[in-house]
Amino acid sequence: MQRESTPSLLTPPHPLWLLLVATAWALPALAQTRPQAPAPTAVAAPPVAPAAQSSTQDPDQYEESRTLMGVPCSVRVYHKDAGVARTAVARAMSELGRVASKFDASDRTSEIAGINANAGSDEVFVSEETHLLLQDSLDLCRRTAGAYDPTVASFDYLWNFSARPFVRPLPDEVAARRALAGCRQVAIKPSRAVRILQPGVRITLQDVIHGHAAQKAAEALRAAGVDNFRIRVGADVYVQGRVAGTRHWFVSVPNPRRPDATLMQLYLTSQCAATRSDSEHFVVKNGRRYHDVLDPRTGEPAEGVVQATVIAADPALADALSAAVFVLGPKAGLALMAHEKNVEGFVVDKTGKVWASKGMAEFGRVPESIDL
Repeated sequence: MQRESTPSLLTPPHPLWLLLVATAWALPALAQTRPQAPAPTAVAAPPVAPAAQSSTQDPDQYEESRTLMGVPCSVRVYHKDAGVARTAVARAMSELGRVASKFDASDRTSEIAGINANAGSDEVFVSEETHLLLQDSLDLCRRTAGAYDPTVASFDYLWNFSARPFVRPLPDEVAARRALAGCRQVAIKPSRAVRILQPGVRITLQDVIHGHAAQKAAEALRAAGVDNFRIRVGADVYVQGRVAGTRHWFVSVPNPRRPDATLMQLYLTSQCAATRSDSEHFVVKNGRRYHDVLDPRTGEPAEGVVQATVIAADPALADALSAAVFVLGPKAGLALMAHEKNVEGFVVDKTGKVWASKGMAEFGRVPESIDL
């Protein structure tokens, strides 16, 4: 039997084998030279006003945030028309910026600075806006028996909570200021002339200006055709209307000892919730907590309360009352809210017990106590 010979490397390859090799080499080249599908043409997005950003959760919600007056501020609206919403948010943010600039405590050219600079000497004529705010502040000072008082600024320079080391003012220094301060030292005329009667007395609108800013922003939104919104200025949150026409806006009230946690959620329709806490600017020295919510009647940090939240239809009133309730304490603070029309709220005392007004159940579930 004749044996088949094994093909030699010198033997000419079979034609089929050549075809297979050629195809294998050609495939990558074909892949590189194959025409690619054209990239999709980018569709230009409609211009977005810098004052608003559409919410990723709801295409009919628009929001802008920025820091003003040293606190986070935001405006969120619900509206079906994106153009209307963006214009409204831009106008509201502009109004927040205007109020922040006009009442900047560090601006020596402001009207409040002018009043303080002329304490005990000349009267100062102010704008209608400042005049009305001061009138309301002096009226509330009388209604709260001085628990809210714009002349609390007379004690400001004594307390520096950012200084290290922290130095507590001497009792005699505080007593000297206390003898001067009080809203009786401020005279205001219908002509919009304001005068501080006693040298050394100073006034401030710091306990009402966040609420006032929210009110002015809300007026800008309504004028632009938006009726469903939430405005946040620091710890003050003002809402009107509903989200998508059905859901309430909600406000998260922070836990005073755990800023990343929520104490409770408030569901509002056309109210402002304002919160005062001893956790914003404070120093702990020798086991005592010193904070910037001063009692205007003593010139000392208010004691007995950790946090106070007030709900009212008027944002400026809610702002000022939250300071007054904090100063008054749980029992007197609840009595004050009961005396005011359509005002509710709650107070967390130094033991963690939560004291709530009778109508608070309408806005959410208030815990009986919290861990401090």
